[in-house]
Amino acid sequence: MRLLLAAKRYCSASTSRGERSHVLDQVNEIGFRLTPANFQSITATAENSLKAVVFRRQATTRTFPEPDAAVKPPVSLPALAAWFDLDDQKGRLGFSGHFRKHLDHTVPYEFIFSDRDGTVIKFMKWLESTVKTAEGNELYKLLVRYGFSQQSGNSKSEFIRFDAPLTLLDRAIEFNRHTDLGKPLSGLYIAQAALSDLPHELQTDVPLPNLLTAPATPETPYVCDIYNSSLWLGLEPTFTPWHRDPNHNLFCQLAGSKKVRLLPPEAGSRVFRKVMENLGNPGASAAIRGEEMMHTTEREAWRDAVWGPGAPHFMLEATVNAGDMLFIPKGWWHSVRSTGGEMGALNVSVNWWFRWRNPTLSYRRS
Repeated sequence: MRLLLAAKRYCSASTSRGERSHVLDQVNEIGFRLTPANFQSITATAENSLKAVVFRRQATTRTFPEPDAAVKPPVSLPALAAWFDLDDQKGRLGFSGHFRKHLDHTVPYEFIFSDRDGTVIKFMKWLESTVKTAEGNELYKLLVRYGFSQQSGNSKSEFIRFDAPLTLLDRAIEFNRHTDLGKPLSGLYIAQAALSDLPHELQTDVPLPNLLTAPATPETPYVCDIYNSSLWLGLEPTFTPWHRDPNHNLFCQLAGSKKVRLLPPEAGSRVFRKVMENLGNPGASAAIRGEEMMHTTEREAWRDAVWGPGAPHFMLEATVNAGDMLFIPKGWWHSVRSTGGEMGALNVSVNWWFRWRNPTLSYRRS
């Protein structure tokens, strides 16, 4: 089957303060129903011909195909319907009763906050007054440990990581429903939580996509090796700085929307080196990106370099909505941020990192 990829020009309509509207090439899009064969024809080609691709509306909420379906759906993600409910008159998403059965499960959090932001203090006090658990005290101890002070005179942002139950995010969503409390809480993010670590009932809601499980046949000569998978779940705005992955990335949006800006390996590395030189760290490793990219100075440098007025005009951009998928080839540089929602709104994604392998040969396809 010959595949037609419709390339478009895209003008970003959602820009933060201090950003201008960039006209960028949008990542190629496919809107027809995928099969494992045409998915492999796009994603298992030679490395120098691989491109990022958006697959529109490929995910279904059903685990099994309809009785009259000739093929399995490309991606079955029951979580699209099972995890979320509209929880107030404004139509904002919250967790469903099904998801809330597992709120005691512990996950890795990231939290970005400003020490002049009174919302965090209001949230901690609200926790202490509305629920008889330790989340409020534990978060308070973390913030104090990292220098948070109601009396602080500067506006420095901080980044911390910690483990806590899903209950914490659920309570933050509840807090944000109380608009009379003022500015909603944001910056609380469950990042890179392994799908294999989730409770079994939640794992079954995000099964491995059928596109990645097809057996080797003449039409689908490659089999897929999964290297890892993750859940990304938090309160908007969310932001991941410029980085690259050592394996292909199939990224699926479950709730809210995200924008991704990308470049192929060589062009992306030039952007990386330029920013690191400007930060006075020209010898920084492009292969190993750690927590340092999330701290204030480097995080803001990446926000400006990739999303600000000076961002390269040759970058590619993709928007993924609930039910969409984005294929990011191995080694492609990218930055991700939430878009289209309101501060404190729920945004959720999952992804799988993988490589193709020809079972008749001893090497793996890059």
